[in-house]
Amino acid sequence: MKKATAIILLLVYLFGSTDAGQLLKFPLLVEHFKKHKQENVQMTLLTFLKLHYVDEQPFDDDYQQDMQLPFKTPDIICMTLHTVIPPTPVTLFTPVIELPREDYLIINDGPPPCRLPDNVFQPPKSLSASLS
Repeated sequence: MKKATAIILLLVYLFGSTDAGQLLKFPLLVEHFKKHKQENVQMTLLTFLKLHYVDEQPFDDDYQQDMQLPFKTPDIICMTLHTVIPPTPVTLFTPVIELPREDYLIINDGPPPCRLPDNVFQPPKSLSASLS
């Protein structure tokens, strides 16, 4: 009894919340294929599937039947219920702390060491070039 109940609940879930319900339209696919096969003897199953699922769907005489095939149109049955609970007003109290203003003495006011002039790191020059 528990297994039967579990299977029934699983089927209700699968057919109600997923696209598994589209599989129930499979007999329509078979009948529609038979109809096309009678009209065109050369039509294969792959040609039929390409015509109805890959190619652009023309608006022809059997357009309504084409749209009833499985996985052509979504069946949106699932309803959602949204409950809105208004938020309670929240007031935040953040104390303002005034820090005393202090003056700081800057000892090294020159450029940082990585910004030293390029002439510090040059190869040594000859004595005669430096005297001129």
